[in-house]
Amino acid sequence: MCFKKLLLLPALITGVCLFSSCEKEKIDESVTLSIQATSQENVIDYTEFTLQLKELRTMKSVKKKLTDKGTCELTLNKGTYTISIEWKNGNASFFGTMENYSVTKSETLNIPLTRTISQPTGIIFKEIFFNGETNSGKMMHPDQYFVLYNNGDATVYADGITFSVSLHANWSEADVFTELLPGEVVAAQFYSIPGNGLQYPLKPGDSLVIARTAINHHESYENAVDLSGADFEVYEPDMPAQFGTDVDNPDVPNLIAHFSIWGIFNMHPRGPLAPFIFKPETDMKTFMEKNKFSFKNKKGETQYTYKVPAGLIIDGIETGNEGAVKVKSLPSSVDKGYITVTGCHRQESIRRKVGANHKLIDTNNSSEDCVRVKGQTPHPKKGAKTKSGAVRSVVNGMSYDKEFPGGIQEFAGSSWNVLH
Repeated sequence: MCFKKLLLLPALITGVCLFSSCEKEKIDESVTLSIQATSQENVIDYTEFTLQLKELRTMKSVKKKLTDKGTCELTLNKGTYTISIEWKNGNASFFGTMENYSVTKSETLNIPLTRTISQPTGIIFKEIFFNGETNSGKMMHPDQYFVLYNNGDATVYADGITFSVSLHANWSEADVFTELLPGEVVAAQFYSIPGNGLQYPLKPGDSLVIARTAINHHESYENAVDLSGADFEVYEPDMPAQFGTDVDNPDVPNLIAHFSIWGIFNMHPRGPLAPFIFKPETDMKTFMEKNKFSFKNKKGETQYTYKVPAGLIIDGIETGNEGAVKVKSLPSSVDKGYITVTGCHRQESIRRKVGANHKLIDTNNSSEDCVRVKGQTPHPKKGAKTKSGAVRSVVNGMSYDKEFPGGIQEFAGSSWNVLH
């Protein structure tokens, strides 16, 4: 027995020494890792970005916030880690990761971040006024506008949202344009909200007002309204001469005008050209090159416009003239029904019904979701009165179609007149 104890004693001593050596070695395993986030985007402040490190052997993780400069310094044990940095707000996010990264010494590690902007779900039309009104006995629509609304539960960014109308006029029979339904919609114009992707956040329950021209129209026309407080406007300094000249409000950002088959922004006052919004997955130039669409007009000439995949459409409302809707312009996935005005220049707006909390009713069926109301909603400039001239001169009925595309009769750009 004594002999066995003598044999065990050196082994125990050796074990203690080995254990002590291991403990000492563990102390030496701590290193300092300095993280630096990098991005090709102009990120001003990184303080809301979250850094996460997960040690793959123990699966233990640690989370830290970055400094405003995108740095973070940590003391940790040597090992193999997954290191990631993430920021998310609504439909925008930044993310970067280093998988299976072996930390063996103190060092500075740069982690490149990629920005992703997904579709801004939840944004819908709250109100559209295309109908126009009568001022001093003359029909006109200088104060057209539409309102976008965040009907969701998270902040989303409106940058890049593009407004269009269908080229098919739904008072026409089926034609080459409706042949693309339900997968694609043939578009007549593209006007986009500007921005770098993170410039125009829209909180739940907030709205954006987009005016044809953001001035006080009521100063010149008794039945028009003040739109000087709009969030965006359309400005077209190079519009065709037959449409007059445009007016720019320097205090209101302009939409980006990419294309119009008429050479001018247009919403028909009778509503046969259904308005919709979408956001391309690429830049607009690439999108337009990919989605070019050709057709033969009534003269037999080849004309070009563009098509929009239905899956990219964020919202749309099938508007029309009462008793005149024949073939819908939008697929049922966008709008199963339609909503009409009683005629042109009746001072009628299309508005969504109000549901619970801040929610508007949106079941993709404008027959149920929307109402036709008399009158427009003024959007004056906050805190100040503005004085502006008329957008265009008052015109009589004989020259109306030249001054305003889409007047008393079907204008030349409607699908019926283009194709027949």
